[in-house]
Amino acid sequence: MDKQPEWFAVYTRPRQEHIALEHLQRQAFHCFLPLAVNPYQRRSQRKLRIEPLFPRYLFLHAAACQQSLGPVRSTRGVSTLVRFGGELAHVPETVIRAIRSRCDCGTGLVKLDPVQVEPGDQVRVFDGPLAGVNGLFQARSGEQRALLLIEMMGRQITVKVDRLLLQKTG
Repeated sequence: MDKQPEWFAVYTRPRQEHIALEHLQRQAFHCFLPLAVNPYQRRSQRKLRIEPLFPRYLFLHAAACQQSLGPVRSTRGVSTLVRFGGELAHVPETVIRAIRSRCDCGTGLVKLDPVQVEPGDQVRVFDGPLAGVNGLFQARSGEQRALLLIEMMGRQITVKVDRLLLQKTG
């Protein structure tokens, strides 16, 4: 019986995703390393930094019963295969398809879209210096920023935050 190939998560050494990818592909493994433009880079940088969407992870597509996964662990750049207990972690095909559906055809990069919010929506900042702050979305400020009305020290103030750091709360 031929078992269909499955997706597995590979945990790489720090900043060695590309090295692991290259060496796994040399061993005839089919891999997927989703990349995206880093939305948090400094504005003073002239060149966009393209980085792994999931730092230290890539995906490996293999039929474990037909292709030994033992060499993966000793591959340059790889730390280990992700496991839960003694079982290898399987990544559902739907997750891989969802990531690939967000890839730009021209660049191959995953497009990161901010949550769709409208003026008056309740939002929460989930990362950055204002992490945990709740506010009222007022308006977009440019392509990547948002104006929020928040309460701070008993006063309502307007602050600008990165739209990628927002999640709807209400």
